[in-house]
Amino acid sequence: MLISHTKKFIFIHNYKVAGTSIRTGLRNYNSKSPIKSSLGTKLGMLIGKYPKIFSSQFDGHIRAKDLKAKLPAEVFESYFKFGFVRNPWDWQVSLYEFMLKDKDHYQHEFIKNLGSFEKYLAWRIEKELRFQKDFFYDGDQLLVDYVGKLETLNEDMEAIATKLNIKIEVPHLKKSRDNKKFLHYYTPETVALVADAFKKDIEAFGYTVPEI
Repeated sequence: MLISHTKKFIFIHNYKVAGTSIRTGLRNYNSKSPIKSSLGTKLGMLIGKYPKIFSSQFDGHIRAKDLKAKLPAEVFESYFKFGFVRNPWDWQVSLYEFMLKDKDHYQHEFIKNLGSFEKYLAWRIEKELRFQKDFFYDGDQLLVDYVGKLETLNEDMEAIATKLNIKIEVPHLKKSRDNKKFLHYYTPETVALVADAFKKDIEAFGYTVPEI
């Protein structure tokens, strides 16, 4: 996550949704140190209403409901909160490729030994099912102000920048994405498998079952 006291926003970092690039684009607003006033800076004093709330104090992928429990209510409620999601079929391919390629990932050998994307999906759904919705909702209550999509990253980031009156330079904004590339991993059966297992995300964020 990333919190900015100067611009009063909180970025909730869902994984494998260009979050690292987004955080890089927001780095100039990241509150890594206590809030200072110009006078306080000159005097070498740390002042501010929330001098102990920094991005570095929280887990990088903390969920909105967990962050809400840790922050002062007035901060959580008044700051603009946003994050991003990804097509669930594409999301699973991205997770699979990441764990398969990153030799330092704690599940790399396990995923590699599964031997195929189909077996990965079976394991994920049966043993370690996780939802993007859980990053932004508490039950059926949406806790953030804006949920963008990786598929419309350019447009969503421009809308957020306008809302916050900031300039954001994200590397992905300069690239066009092939939003159908992930489909070569799928068969009609595995498409249906994801549709059933990730129904909660599909309905919450308005995704539709892809055709192959």
